[in-house]
Amino acid sequence: MKDIINVLNSIVKDSPDSIAVRHIDDTLSYKELDELSDQLASLIQDSKKPVILYGHMSPFMVVGMIAGIKAGCGYVPIDTSVPNERTAMIIDKTEPEFIFDTSDETFEFKQGKVLTIEGVQNTSTPEVFESHMKPEDVVYTIFTSGSTGEPKGVQIQYTSLIEFAEWMKDLNQLGKGQEWLNQAPFSFDLSVMAIYPCLFTGGTLNLVDKDMIKKPKLLNDMLQKTPINVWVSTPSFIEMCLLLPTLDEKQYPSLKEFFFCGEILPHRTAKALVERFPSATIYNTYGPTEATVAVTSIQITPEILEKYSTLPVGQARPGTTLSTTDEGELIITGNSVSVGYLKNKEKTQEVFSTSEDTRSYRSGDRAKFEDDQWFIQGRIDFQIKMNGYRMELEEIETILRQSSWVREAVVVPIYKNGRVTQLIGAVVPTENVEDSAKLSHEIKSDLKSSLPEYMIPRKFVWMDQLPLTSNGKIDRKKIAEELN
Repeated sequence: MKDIINVLNSIVKDSPDSIAVRHIDDTLSYKELDELSDQLASLIQDSKKPVILYGHMSPFMVVGMIAGIKAGCGYVPIDTSVPNERTAMIIDKTEPEFIFDTSDETFEFKQGKVLTIEGVQNTSTPEVFESHMKPEDVVYTIFTSGSTGEPKGVQIQYTSLIEFAEWMKDLNQLGKGQEWLNQAPFSFDLSVMAIYPCLFTGGTLNLVDKDMIKKPKLLNDMLQKTPINVWVSTPSFIEMCLLLPTLDEKQYPSLKEFFFCGEILPHRTAKALVERFPSATIYNTYGPTEATVAVTSIQITPEILEKYSTLPVGQARPGTTLSTTDEGELIITGNSVSVGYLKNKEKTQEVFSTSEDTRSYRSGDRAKFEDDQWFIQGRIDFQIKMNGYRMELEEIETILRQSSWVREAVVVPIYKNGRVTQLIGAVVPTENVEDSAKLSHEIKSDLKSSLPEYMIPRKFVWMDQLPLTSNGKIDRKKIAEELN
């Protein structure tokens, strides 16, 4: 098993001036990343708690990650888009001794010594810092939403991260020294899919910030300026980017590889991408934060698109075993599985178990295994009951997206007195809406061939684009709040 720091040391030795991380005009070379992470690691080396990394798309967030590994304490990333109350809850749960603030924000930290970029740059380290991280140590803790409103800190071991990075390196068909695009904030574990495979192979990590997501022209400027080779994002983000007329193989020949995770990859989106980039390698992957980013993969080809209307997520990666309960819930077993939630014994015992030193996780996702492929069929908790009928919202959405009139869709249950009284479809249509009633009729006609009457939304609302969360996923909560 390769050690991340040893790999970085060899890259620094061979290519010290190669760019490791880039955000617009801010860059860090591999030599600078190594030296700055040494300096920060020397400041936090005695910490028994993970270092908090606070910021957005600063290259210094990556300095903090490498320093957390070198110091052996690990790290907890918090993006500045996270609400202040939630940030305070995460810090309270972590009880950090150190906070590395890479932002321009004015957040008032109640505990922990705050370290700044300038303070780290002015720290002298007389010798190379030797890594203190052991395989069984927790390398990072990423906080996800909890059903009670309290975020859950998912703890991932160093050995799990290295295993994931090596698997991604094997999937990557382009080899070393590539330009990687990372769309996800660092507090979202999809970013891990770009960070470590990129650094593992001496590539350059290009960071997409929230302004680029809000203003596609800024993103287009960045893409024109930097010849990206490997793209890592949510399906919703590429769906938005496909609105850019310049995003195709003819105009952008450098883009040769795509990795998607975090959401279901719609068939229509994948088909559009295959048509725009016929020479590219496109991977659909699946995995929860609790199992180190992703545990399955499949290469999306014209043959796969022809065979399946709902795309499979592929086969389990080496060292991971997948199975289902009698109810169809996916169980993930292996070294990829988290060691549990930080200081949350009750929730940990609810979904994690260990047998003969092997960890398992109950994913909460419904899944099936067919044609030697895994298919994710939605969340168990996305199941609703209306007029006595049980139904899966994501099943309705899948059928909706197959209509020629629909580009993207989300189905929202409308509640009255705690009961679901009707379904509304929030739809991005494939063409301008000139006659709303006629378009609704056409979509309902398409649905009737696949769904019973009670599963068809009563009405539709038209949107130019579905809102995205700061992580680049569809913002279901915002849509539901607006419609309810």
